[in-house]
Amino acid sequence: MYYPYFRGKQFDLIALRTLLEENRLSKRIQPIIEPVKKTTAFTKLIDTSQQLAHSFYIIQNPQVGAFATENGLETLRQLPNEKAYLLDQPLETVETPSEMIIINQAAPALASEWNNYQAKVLVPEEFRLLQRVKGQRILSEDAFTRLPRTHFYQEQMDELFSVTHQTYQKKGFVGFSDFSIDSRIYYEHGYPTPILSLHLVYFAKDQLRIHHFLSPEELPSQKEKFLALMMEVDQWMPQLCDNQPTKGLELLLEKAAKEKFPGMGVMRKAAVMHHLELMSRYLDGR
Repeated sequence: MYYPYFRGKQFDLIALRTLLEENRLSKRIQPIIEPVKKTTAFTKLIDTSQQLAHSFYIIQNPQVGAFATENGLETLRQLPNEKAYLLDQPLETVETPSEMIIINQAAPALASEWNNYQAKVLVPEEFRLLQRVKGQRILSEDAFTRLPRTHFYQEQMDELFSVTHQTYQKKGFVGFSDFSIDSRIYYEHGYPTPILSLHLVYFAKDQLRIHHFLSPEELPSQKEKFLALMMEVDQWMPQLCDNQPTKGLELLLEKAAKEKFPGMGVMRKAAVMHHLELMSRYLDGR
């Protein structure tokens, strides 16, 4: 089972809802959402997940954002989705019930008593934690390489993303998790860049790899940079999806055919959709 972790960014939430509505998100993928803002995109995703009976985990004690208030936390507790809890104190002192515990700080986990814990727990592959933490363990990894400048990706434009989908069960985990095409380090805003980038995963045999598509810097407009980038993406179609376009790629190819620049948010939405639809195909054996 795959549990991708999202920080509640608008275009990530829209990507998830679109995949649900298009019936392209496997039931073996159960996203975890750490809500940051009270947005229409968040509300619509919650409603859609309930209407289609697709499991989503909502973190009920986010550490930042609009919900990190007494009223905000109460709003999250009232949501019908399954709940996850960011462990920020010893486990035995947690009074809020949840279906999943998430460990992102070692200290409270190491100070906890785990012998009687049997529910799901998201844990990094850190030896001292794995020696202590009990329960239905889900392996958390940070697979995406985040570089401080877009042009740095020119040094290695194609690289291994993950093989955890092959190995997690052999290591004794019941599932695996990552941050999709994002990193564990949270950031809210991007910054203007003279190079457009599109990070797309693909399967090479059973390895999940990622290719960093970069536009030429010297072109005069965002539209021209996008169209040049998409020409390369089009050439990569056999590798990216075995010539069976994902919904995310279809979206970008339609924009390119109309010679329209969709904006950075839509490009990110499309890349997330592509990743999760490929994982859905893999997990469902399609």
